[in-house]
Amino acid sequence: MYIQFTFKVGNPYIAMTNKRFFEMLCRWETEQVSSVEFKAVRRIFGIKTYADKKELLRGFAIEWQNRFPDMIYSWSDVDNWQGFFEEYGKKYGLLREFRENGIC
Repeated sequence: MYIQFTFKVGNPYIAMTNKRFFEMLCRWETEQVSSVEFKAVRRIFGIKTYADKKELLRGFAIEWQNRFPDMIYSWSDVDNWQGFFEEYGKKYGLLREFRENGIC
């Protein structure tokens, strides 16, 4: 999965693994611009606890699902996103919720 972040200062960053992408979500406030591009603003405090990460993932999944009709995804993009949500949904106990809501 390749996700591009566009920072306020204009420097792009490419996250090449699910782990790197999740770390970026924990460090940056993000807004999805296209299927693979995000605008990011630095958080004052990082997300550190398990509960914080779980809520961050849940919120991100809800936002991603709401924006899905507006984005143009290739089948490989959809597969990558499903892999991401399945991996981290399992890690943070959200897999059942994601499956019920059609996220993965």
